[in-house]
Amino acid sequence: MTLMTDLGPSASYVGGHATDALRDIRALIEHAITNHPRSLQRRIGPSEIGNPCDHCLAAKLAGWQQVDERSVPWLPTVGTAVHAWLEEQVIRHEVDRIGNLSDPGRRYLCEQAVMVGTIAGQDIWGSTDLVDVHTGTIIDYKIVGLTTLKKAKAGPSPEYRAQAHLYAKGWNDAGVRVDHVAIAYLPRNAMSLDDGLWWHEPHDRSIAEAALERANRLATNLTALTALGPDAVAAWIRQLARHDGCWDCSRYPDGAGITRPGHRPPADTLAGLIPPTAPAAGTTTAA
Repeated sequence: MTLMTDLGPSASYVGGHATDALRDIRALIEHAITNHPRSLQRRIGPSEIGNPCDHCLAAKLAGWQQVDERSVPWLPTVGTAVHAWLEEQVIRHEVDRIGNLSDPGRRYLCEQAVMVGTIAGQDIWGSTDLVDVHTGTIIDYKIVGLTTLKKAKAGPSPEYRAQAHLYAKGWNDAGVRVDHVAIAYLPRNAMSLDDGLWWHEPHDRSIAEAALERANRLATNLTALTALGPDAVAAWIRQLARHDGCWDCSRYPDGAGITRPGHRPPADTLAGLIPPTAPAAGTTTAA
């Protein structure tokens, strides 16, 4: 019997094993993840400009590609899927609300692109999760685990905070007034939305401008070093300060032997845990 689907008649039965079915659907999923626009993005975006790690920010600006042994990034895919669901719900709400108003007007703008500034003469664009036009607030969704939720109680990370203010700057520059920035930390592993965290603060344009200024300083140095060749660029990036809490240092080509998070080689993480070797018989130690 042939079944009719939205795409037309179904294929005929061929036969095989469940392992074949699982192999093929996994390949389909992996292909979709690795070829998603977020995975293929090479130019720096607002979410990365505030990275406190000078090394990794410079590496991104230089166009270095990360080499991640985890291969297929599943957690970001979960985040992307939740973002898509949230966008759908807000759009449904807006359609219903506007349909019942005599003077309709959009309150929420979902996933709208905005130019947040320039780095090395290049316009930097990003997609804002949500703009509440009524209150002048941008809201960024973060789908996070328990560790990030705990840290967020003390305030957002430098990356997240800069990203929010960059979006606000971009919208103000585009003529849409934004007075507040907010981050909705949505729990990835909890049973209840009550376990999430809702952070906000007044928009401070200077935070966005400082992040852009820092990125432009690094980009200026990279441009000057490019004339000396890729080895000079790589040597300069390698000696830049690395942030203790950075998860990206080990993902770049010069990250062999670096632990996560942070930038200490494995030997350093054992310091103080292994007693020094006793001196051999007949030797003395320095006073």
